[in-house]
Amino acid sequence: EGGLMAAPGTLFVMARVPGGIREALMRPLLERGLDVTLGRRISPLRNWHQTLSDLHPPEAREAMRLACARIDAPSFDMQLDRLQSAGAPPRRVLWLYLPAHGKPDGLTRLQASVREKLRANGIVETQGHRAHVTVSYNAPQEIAPLDITPVSWRVDAIELVEVAGQGDDYRYEVVEAWPLRAPATPPPQQLGLLG
Repeated sequence: EGGLMAAPGTLFVMARVPGGIREALMRPLLERGLDVTLGRRISPLRNWHQTLSDLHPPEAREAMRLACARIDAPSFDMQLDRLQSAGAPPRRVLWLYLPAHGKPDGLTRLQASVREKLRANGIVETQGHRAHVTVSYNAPQEIAPLDITPVSWRVDAIELVEVAGQGDDYRYEVVEAWPLRAPATPPPQQLGLLG
């Protein structure tokens, strides 16, 4: 993940992309030979995630754990349907999947809850985080935006993670994970009553 690797021990809150969704997101890369273009610059699939907080030092662990345990947000669907790059040479080029139609309301609500609970536990957040899953933090070139068959990801849990390892072993180890609550379901339709 190149020079954007956080130092071991660094903590942040994320939603990890599940295995089946990662496989579905790999298909467009494989079908177009983009996995070959990226080669070893592709981020390890185990690390694919949606960022929900800034990076914080190891001493913030307990405050972050308490904050995350109090997060109250519903699960939601995020539709990833575009692959594009950000940045341009000579600066770093990232490749990422994102929703073509912007940040889902559920993600906005979840990020607001994360920010509020962290602040209540003395942790200041200074950055916003767009809806995306980074495929490569150090791509060899830019890529024109590419619309893909939509991949729907039900974001139903969050994790407090600690950065561990370096190089090929760089990873996010789970400190603790929490489920999001079930989304509000619309009331069942009563058919035939208005006839």
